[in-house]
Amino acid sequence: MALSAVQILTGLATGAATAVGSEAGRAVGDLVRARLGTSEEGRAALDGVSADPADPSAVRGLQEAIREALAADPDFQTRLAAVLAGPPPDAPPAHAVSTQYTGSIIIGGGSKVRSSQISLGPLTITNTRVTRASLTGIAALLVALLALGLYGGVQLLTGDDSPRSEGGASSGPQSHTATPSKSASGTPDDAAPVVRDAERGKQILPDAASLPQGWAVASGSPTTEQCRTSRVGISKDGEYHYICKTGPVLDLQSGYDPGPGVGYNKVYVEVLAYPSVAAAAVGFVGVEVENADSNEAKQVTQATLPSYGDESSAITMNATVPGSGLHISEGRAAVRCGSLVVRVVVSNDNGSTVDLDALNAFTRTVTVRAQQALDNTTPTAAVEL
Repeated sequence: MALSAVQILTGLATGAATAVGSEAGRAVGDLVRARLGTSEEGRAALDGVSADPADPSAVRGLQEAIREALAADPDFQTRLAAVLAGPPPDAPPAHAVSTQYTGSIIIGGGSKVRSSQISLGPLTITNTRVTRASLTGIAALLVALLALGLYGGVQLLTGDDSPRSEGGASSGPQSHTATPSKSASGTPDDAAPVVRDAERGKQILPDAASLPQGWAVASGSPTTEQCRTSRVGISKDGEYHYICKTGPVLDLQSGYDPGPGVGYNKVYVEVLAYPSVAAAAVGFVGVEVENADSNEAKQVTQATLPSYGDESSAITMNATVPGSGLHISEGRAAVRCGSLVVRVVVSNDNGSTVDLDALNAFTRTVTVRAQQALDNTTPTAAVEL
């Protein structure tokens, strides 16, 4: 639902809204602006997209702001779903006119197609190739708007519930009910190691010395904060999977600027440090579902990587920013290592390919560093490409 609203808002900002969809688009825009306008963060997200609808970071910021508002405000969620669905169709007439015309097609009482003209009551349209193409385009748009409403705003792929063998390949989202009471080593959950100190947790994020030659830690990285309890992944069946609602969760993030000659723009690494293995297992499911966020304009495909940690999965995502023609591709991986959950994203902001080698290299390295931290040793694993 958040992505659908963002697509409409960016379309309005770029003037891409059509005459047929402008009324519905304005209704969505008015509702979202009214809700987000109640907070400074929401206003900043709206201003970012208004200033540059093609900016991927601005689009992601607005989507996150809408998602938070949906999770925190059930009334807003209901109203947005209703606006996206559009008004109900008009009731059919009490009776139909069945007058026959030779060589003509009846389109309702007093409306017909005859030779080169289409008559719709007082309106007459010339039946030319251009007119037919225009009418076809309008019909297709109406079908798309109807499909968007029926979709219900839910934009997440269903996870693959098939079992995964030990040492096998990691693919898309797995079981959504895993809540183990022991760590991978068999340690009871209440005795399993956890990372509570932010400085220790930041050591899991690769530093400059752990990067390939020519790479750099992005400006402003790393960052440390508490994960928002409202952060949620919503599965295709509408089920909510909260990522950080099981207790205080450290959220450690870092961005990386790749060296020259690579086919992607940035790599992001996030480490979520949970208070227990069971809490991390719940959070991992939420991150999996969050990674698989998709809809008609944002396609997600399972990716095959080696299995890492206690649980892992990977996907690729391709999307087009409405009104800009900008094509975005991402590779996303999620790993649970005991009480830690790792998320890696390789982002290509202007292309249709994803470098799975880079995704695999960073996922492998951060998983090893996470285990080193849980073993109470200084993380030393380096990224090898």
